[in-house]
Amino acid sequence: MIEAHTEMLRRRHSNGGMGTRLKEEVEGIPTDDESSSDSASADSLHENTVLTGEEAAQAEESNFPSPSSLASQLLPWIGLAVWPLMLALPLALNSDTALHYATVFPRRWYRRRNGDVDVLDGTWEWGTTDPTRPLRHPLGLTLGIATVVIGHVFLLLYCRLHQQQYLGKTTPIQLRGAAQYVYWSALANHVAQPGGFVLLGMYLAVTWIYDLLPANYYNFDGGIQYVHVAACLICQDCVQFLMHRVEHVAHPYMYQISHQPHHKFTNPKLFDAFDGSVPDTALMILLPLFVTAHVVRGCNVWTYMAFGSTYANWLTLIHSEVTFPWEPTFRKLGLGTAADHHIHHKFFKYNFGHTFMWFDWIAGTYRNPKHFWKKEFNVGV
Repeated sequence: MIEAHTEMLRRRHSNGGMGTRLKEEVEGIPTDDESSSDSASADSLHENTVLTGEEAAQAEESNFPSPSSLASQLLPWIGLAVWPLMLALPLALNSDTALHYATVFPRRWYRRRNGDVDVLDGTWEWGTTDPTRPLRHPLGLTLGIATVVIGHVFLLLYCRLHQQQYLGKTTPIQLRGAAQYVYWSALANHVAQPGGFVLLGMYLAVTWIYDLLPANYYNFDGGIQYVHVAACLICQDCVQFLMHRVEHVAHPYMYQISHQPHHKFTNPKLFDAFDGSVPDTALMILLPLFVTAHVVRGCNVWTYMAFGSTYANWLTLIHSEVTFPWEPTFRKLGLGTAADHHIHHKFFKYNFGHTFMWFDWIAGTYRNPKHFWKKEFNVGV
């Protein structure tokens, strides 16, 4: 008898799915018709239900993220403030406040007489034995270095909070994890590198005081010229890209004495940015800086400050051991990111650009970090 019942069910199943329907009815699984009926009943019940004011407010609030959830999503993006803070000093000194440079500094430090005309390119009249070629007053130089330092303080403060995950979870770029180090020791080494900030400071002092820059660079008139800042960053990176390639491919000995010391960092950290040899800094930073100044000749004092601070701090950021929230957008635009630069440190033959990847795109040397996900890099960086 059991066999006969089983045969009947098998025939119903083969006849338009009747067996399946019977199985659903026997096991208590609602059929499509029952589900529709239940749904209609639920709709009817919902239409006849009147919510109190408090219940309606709660239902409406449930459709939006909670304040704590929203705050946790926005918190990592606080780092975007670092970019305008890199320009804090020139912005403040050009503001319509008591901090304006004309209020803070003596007029003779930034303005001189040229016949009957005032010229905003301060000279150090008492600092030379050649009256036809006065030395430049160090005010602009001092403000430029101070701009980089102040921007760097904001940058390091943000990066410290970011790396310690006070602003949300961070992702190490490489699978082996972020480089481990003692923070204050690494910071001291970062600042004192003879091939980094020390040599860079000497270059800035000599070129400024001895009048080796175009005349406009000493002009205090006007504010930050942002188009010129962008032009300087692009020109700097173009020349730096070329010199970087030369160091890698020109001759093994040249690579050994110049760039190889910087490549000891195959998993770089933030403080490795300016840790290199003196020849490397001269070829990859100072020479491009000098060329850029004489190609983009229309910059004033404030623009030169803004460019210097943005460049130095961006160069530091791309050596970070963890990612930043803006990097996916940067990568789409061809702007340099830490993950892009880690590829160069890991494989040596790709991504020679620093602040831009455009020249790698043109040369065919660009590699996207996603090509190394699950192999050498963490997914998503």
